[in-house]
Amino acid sequence: MMMMMMMMMMMMMMMMMMMMMMMMMMMTTTTTMMMMMIMLMLLLTMTMMMMMMMMMMMMMMMMMMMMMMMMMMMMMMMMMMMMMMMMMMMMMIMMIK
Repeated sequence: MMMMMMMMMMMMMMMMMMMMMMMMMMMTTTTTMMMMMIMLMLLLTMTMMMMMMMMMMMMMMMMMMMMMMMMMMMMMMMMMMMMMMMMMMMMMIMMIK
């Protein structure tokens, strides 16, 4: 779970960095206004896409978390049951002895 979160964060960071780099490159290379305008548009679109991606990621994370929680609960229940069974068995053995 945590690992997944970390991975997502890393991906986000990488994306951001890449975007920044691209921006810098564009800034340094371009001189005309047209290029700048196009770049800005691209940036806007990119940001929008990023937002969408973030939202999707968040949703996915939530879903994952829920799933994990459910799984954990199930596991815990199973463990408890097992423990109970073991205890019962022990008791039975003791009684017999």
